[in-house]
Amino acid sequence: MTQRATMIGLVLVGVLALAGGWGLGVWLFGERTAPAPEISGIYLRDFQPLDQFRLTHHSGQPFTGADLRGQWSFLYFGYSFCPDVCPLTLAEMDRLQKVLAAQGADQETAYLFISVDPQRDTPERLSEYVRFFNPKFQGVTGPDGELERLAKPLRVFYQRGSNPEKTSNYTVDHTSTITLIDPTGRPRAIFTPPQNPEQMAADFIKIRQAAP
Repeated sequence: MTQRATMIGLVLVGVLALAGGWGLGVWLFGERTAPAPEISGIYLRDFQPLDQFRLTHHSGQPFTGADLRGQWSFLYFGYSFCPDVCPLTLAEMDRLQKVLAAQGADQETAYLFISVDPQRDTPERLSEYVRFFNPKFQGVTGPDGELERLAKPLRVFYQRGSNPEKTSNYTVDHTSTITLIDPTGRPRAIFTPPQNPEQMAADFIKIRQAAP
């Protein structure tokens, strides 16, 4: 056997050994994936895209899952008559937006306040309410059936106080988490209270860098 033939044979043996080792690794340990970024919230690796829903933007235009695509979106569910938790969380989201903007990391991001109180939160009221906190914020609401299509997969629950049809002075119990949706429309992280804007900004940068 010539020296050239011997060299080719050794290369082929090496390639086959490498392929065999990779196949054995997959068989023993499964397909290897990149490690999840370490964040203060809950990282969602393989969450599927959200179901179809049709809500109303504070501009009066329809708002659907298509409006979540092509950008990173922070979603918070609440209502404008909320006496404490909602204003505090929106103030924290305002701080988050400003921190990201200062770091040059606020491009292609959206901040959405999803009202679970469509009876009182008209598009006009939502527009005024969310922009009080930050001009970049957007308000969205809609009928319960459509709200639930968005809320339930995100583990967001809400319940209005007694007799909301008979009085305008009622409260709404609701989950107080902030959900991050990636540009493909998939939930990517959930931040539970208390939320720290600076830490969320750092976590967002990690998540964005780890995104495929």
